[in-house]
Amino acid sequence: MIVRTQSGEHEIELLPHTTIGRHPKSTICVNDPMISKRHAIIRQTPEGYTYEDNNSSNGSFVGGVRVSMHIFKDGDEVVLGKTHLIFRLETEQEKMARMVSISRISSESQVQDRIAVTDVEDFLPEEQVSDPAALRVDYEKLRLGNELMARIGLERDLISALEKVTDELLSIFPADRCVVMLPHPQTGELVPRFVHPVAAKNEAVSVSESVLREVQENKSAILLADASMDSRFSEASSLIMEGVRSVMCAPLMHGGEFLGVVHIESKQMQHAFNRKDLQLFTGIVRHVAMAVANAHLLQKIEDDAKSRAQFERLLSPSVVEQVMSGKVKLEKGGELRDVTILFADIRGYTSLSRRSSATDVVTLLNHYFEIIVDVVFRYDGTVDKYIGDEIMVLFGAPVTVEDAPDKAVACALEMQGAMENFNLQREQNGEEPIQIGIGINAGEVVVGSIGSSQTMQYTCIGDAVNVASRLTGMAGPGDVIVSEDTMNQVKKKIHAEPLPPAKVKGIDGTLQAYSVKELLEDTNGKGG
Repeated sequence: MIVRTQSGEHEIELLPHTTIGRHPKSTICVNDPMISKRHAIIRQTPEGYTYEDNNSSNGSFVGGVRVSMHIFKDGDEVVLGKTHLIFRLETEQEKMARMVSISRISSESQVQDRIAVTDVEDFLPEEQVSDPAALRVDYEKLRLGNELMARIGLERDLISALEKVTDELLSIFPADRCVVMLPHPQTGELVPRFVHPVAAKNEAVSVSESVLREVQENKSAILLADASMDSRFSEASSLIMEGVRSVMCAPLMHGGEFLGVVHIESKQMQHAFNRKDLQLFTGIVRHVAMAVANAHLLQKIEDDAKSRAQFERLLSPSVVEQVMSGKVKLEKGGELRDVTILFADIRGYTSLSRRSSATDVVTLLNHYFEIIVDVVFRYDGTVDKYIGDEIMVLFGAPVTVEDAPDKAVACALEMQGAMENFNLQREQNGEEPIQIGIGINAGEVVVGSIGSSQTMQYTCIGDAVNVASRLTGMAGPGDVIVSEDTMNQVKKKIHAEPLPPAKVKGIDGTLQAYSVKELLEDTNGKGG
């Protein structure tokens, strides 16, 4: 909860029962004369955090409305007199970051012992092992690693896998806490993804920045033994102040790829870890890396499946294959490209929707778009977006389409033909027919993926798009209206009638358009 008063603001972590008021024993004590001594209470319930006003004199307000009870959503603000309470739902990433502090330590002589991961990456054949003690160590690595993988299995959720991993590591080694840090997807910076604290809830785990850097750069496992007692840690004041006595940190490596680090520490025991522990820890972390890699792979498979399903709704099958294989990149940014844009929408849709139930309207649109999109894909068009009853289609993006204006016109005429068959079925079922108007314009636009890192949409922007939209507005039932620029680029013979020059909103001057009646050459289904 962010508490904002006239003197400033501060944050407080909500308890299962958080009291608010002027009383000095209140959890959130506010010196505001307009607030009662026991003004309100916030309770943690199965539904979330609930605000309850204790019949205060001046009340509590959410969105300008006085409330006696309110279930918080992220960002909600309660006003009490001159005090504002802003509720923030802490994300898992924020929670992890709060539980880990990165210590800025400059000393290069901190490390008590280190083991290169390559030294323990592979197990030698039994006949090549001359030291029985080394064989026992390798056996223990395999035994514990096998138990760990059996417990984790093919865990789909990475956080669930890490929870099991850290729990297992703390049962094997005399450690108090364990942290798993993975690279941030965008920056590559190591960030905590799971913390298993045995100590106090609000006590952060201290992780050395220099140790993290060496583990990542040199692919070595690091042992800091009895840090608080070692004279070499005179510069490591942050670790000493934290009371950390022993630390082990090892890289997560799989197939030569760095996936993160695992850090365990002991604040209770001197010399909690030794070289044998470091060897064992490094061997076990190798199995942890396999679990992380498996979780990443499963997530990628699921993401690819979702992406393919989404692309298949918008792109023709041939384009989907190019996108999924990486031949076509749908990344942020834009490029200038000559594209033909087609808009089509249902004439009289507003009155039709008023006469029909919501369920009937949705059923109609789904059936209508199924027919229209099937035609679009046959002509190598890309569905840019659905806007209510309107569909926007691109020819020439994201992949170049030869003779895009010809294909757009042929596609539009076939769409009108498909509507005739669609309406015959509707009339046979006792349903009223529907008509569509289509507008087409060819021109230079900016195409690319636009949006946030979480949600992007491949689209195009520019005057050519606006012209296509205006042409659609001019189109009556059954019409295909194209711009003069489009007519000049069409190579096939078509029967088109010029329309009177029109003045349309957002377009300078007058707009010359043509009403296309038919193709004078057979396109064989693809404008060819």
